[in-house]
Amino acid sequence: MNLQDERLDLAFKASNEGIWDWDLSSGEIYYSNRLLMFLGYGRIGAPNIFAEATENVHPDDLPTFQRKLDRVILRGGKLFATESRIRSNDGEWKWFRVRGVPERDHEGNAIRMVGSLIDISKRRNAQIALAEERSMIDLVLDSAPVNVYFKDRDSKFVRANIATAERMGAKSVADLIGKTDHDFFDREHADQSRARELKIMETGEGHEEIMEHEVWEDGSESWVLVTKKIWRSMSGKILGTFGLTHEVTELMEVQNGLMRAASELQGVNQEISEERHLLRLVIDNVPVLVFFKDLNSNFILVNQRMADLVAAASPEELEGKHNRDYFHPSLVRSAEADEIRIMETGEPIEQKLEELSWKDKPSTWSVSSKYPWYHADGSLRGTFGVASDVTPLMQTREKLEHITYVLGRQNESMEEQLNLAREIQQAAFPSEVPSINLKGLKARFHHRYQPASKLAGDFFEVLPLGEGKAGFFVCDVMGHGVRSALIVSMLRGLIEKQHEPLGDQAGAFLTGLNDGLCHLLERASQMIFATAVYGVVDLAAGEIRFSSAGHPNPMLRRDGKVELLEIDPQVKGPALGVVAGFEFSEISIPLKGLNGILAFTDGVFEVLDGNGEEFGVERLQKALEKTSGGGNALDEVVKAAKQFSAKDSFEDDLCLLGVEFVAEA
Repeated sequence: MNLQDERLDLAFKASNEGIWDWDLSSGEIYYSNRLLMFLGYGRIGAPNIFAEATENVHPDDLPTFQRKLDRVILRGGKLFATESRIRSNDGEWKWFRVRGVPERDHEGNAIRMVGSLIDISKRRNAQIALAEERSMIDLVLDSAPVNVYFKDRDSKFVRANIATAERMGAKSVADLIGKTDHDFFDREHADQSRARELKIMETGEGHEEIMEHEVWEDGSESWVLVTKKIWRSMSGKILGTFGLTHEVTELMEVQNGLMRAASELQGVNQEISEERHLLRLVIDNVPVLVFFKDLNSNFILVNQRMADLVAAASPEELEGKHNRDYFHPSLVRSAEADEIRIMETGEPIEQKLEELSWKDKPSTWSVSSKYPWYHADGSLRGTFGVASDVTPLMQTREKLEHITYVLGRQNESMEEQLNLAREIQQAAFPSEVPSINLKGLKARFHHRYQPASKLAGDFFEVLPLGEGKAGFFVCDVMGHGVRSALIVSMLRGLIEKQHEPLGDQAGAFLTGLNDGLCHLLERASQMIFATAVYGVVDLAAGEIRFSSAGHPNPMLRRDGKVELLEIDPQVKGPALGVVAGFEFSEISIPLKGLNGILAFTDGVFEVLDGNGEEFGVERLQKALEKTSGGGNALDEVVKAAKQFSAKDSFEDDLCLLGVEFVAEA
């Protein structure tokens, strides 16, 4: 081994990576000692994981693995890079990050590939654990009818669940963030609430289930049970206060002081240690019983109130225990039958009133709701539920009927929340996109939008900027669901804020959006980003000023030919929300000879056929070139991608925005 090889070997050892060298002509492959150790083989007997991928790569990862390998070997790709599960010598599937570069002959054929491999199983397993933890929090949040919210040291809302936003009259949770009680209640009540929160932060002492009389801005009144406590970070720093509010107005009208709170927990999307910290902080302080059970109806997780109910020293004491350890056999049989039915049918049992018969004390009564509990991958894990002690309510049938009615209304409200969120988001999209014209030249905007789920992360905007001038914005927020929809709402608010001052400056416009989003995400401790493009069509100047934040490059149509807009890597900026303070540049595209421009998100070209091959930007370009432009061109492009897809559908959000330039007499 020469000095250069020794240095290379030492460098790979220092990085904890193994190296491999595959001669495609002979089929022979070399593995370093580090790589053989990862796979559990000696110098002899190790398989060629690339040539024999079917036997050595996990079936779920095989299509992507093979597609990326073919792209390098057969289609001239420069880098093979993937994260896949590979079978080790003992039969265990381990996660590896694999990298490789090809060596080609004078005709461009791949004759050799050299690369590295490193074990990333610990990181992948940690990600799976985080997903499970977040899934557990979301299940509890979606099941308990209580307002949950966090406020900063200035008593401004920083986090809240949907129930809180609706009760405060906000259009969404995002609309509630940054506001205080003074934005909703009369001054006297808001001042009292602020004083109590200041005292909690000064003394560190909160309060539980305090009855408060609220007076709203419009003069209406309500009564609530309020639990408020100090909110600290894991390091002990005071961040503000957190609270749980349950409205008992109707119960107060029937019977003085009749109150039974049910809770809905709010999940927090942070690192796994912070997730667990906040989960325990919330569920141990809400006035309901919370419990999770495995497939055999053994307790997995309970809150402090559940532990108090069975006289356990701590919630951990119930782990692995069963109802038979505390309750009478008749109740054990009934509860177990309910849980088996829930797991078999997938249908919950909600608001069930039942008598709790104990082994060694008088019976009590509870109202409980139980649901199926699934792993993040969709497989059944067991059941979970929430329950409230309603023993005092059984004193009269009238009280029981009323509380059942109230709980029923709350359940209906919870079921409508997701549909309401979708309707609000869809209402924000323009039904018609304006056109602009100046001195015989007209710019027509066309769009096609199709969300993949109820709440989408892709969206677009067309901003009027005065005579003969308009801005167009296309964005793709990472992920799907509630979190991505919240980021969309944040970005729409930021766009509205800087529409007037920065709308005609492409680079400065993205710089402002990035600064605003980074600030919001930093306060929320979130790791999320959005790619975007922004262009300013200026008919008077005869140009388009264009800036990009990590987004796929648009396509230009000139004289019937379609080309992909080339952007210098030094001009193209990072995704929004990633690098605070980044100043985005812009380029200018002359309108002369330009027939149109198409901006799009990755949902249209990432569809796969039956062999796992991607539709890709090149096929998208060819499909667009076959059209004659205009709004029909978007339909033809979408049709071509859909026909290519093995599923005849789109799994990601679909968002296309085209600009057509037409000379009018």
